Amino acid sequence: MIALLSLAAGAAGGVLWIRRRMVVITVRGVSMRPTLRAGDVLIGRRTGAGRLRSGQIVVVEMPDPGADWKSWSWPDRASHFMIKRLAAVPGEPVPAAARDRLGPGTVPAGSVVVLGDNLQESVDSREIGYFPVRRVVGVAVRTYRRSPEDIPG
Repeated sequence: MIALLSLAAGAAGGVLWIRRRMVVITVRGVSMRPTLRAGDVLIGRRTGAGRLRSGQIVVVEMPDPGADWKSWSWPDRASHFMIKRLAAVPGEPVPAAARDRLGPGTVPAGSVVVLGDNLQESVDSREIGYFPVRRVVGVAVRTYRRSPEDIPG
């Protein structure tokens, strides 16, 4: 009986450890096409700001939309996530695609610029602005499962 309880406690501890280190998210929509398709499942590693690099695919918390695109607010707790490409980290130049919204210059400390691979169909830093680094949940490690092409989205 004690061995069984120890095994169950170890398994529960392992699950908690994995949940703190990893994030699993299913792709919805077309903003990351052709790289990712609706129905793909990503496994991401939770990471700190110092490990972020331009070009990585990241999972970010989605802000709550306000009355217009310029007044998005950040909830106390995320209810939804977005998958985007990390286009620039603090100290790097603002990407040309985001300059209409963010202006020229460099990305300020504590912020990142994220863009969808499918710019025509993506809500990203071009509409929302800078994303706080603390809202980056994790970096994609791999696609767990590829979806068939006929899945809508």
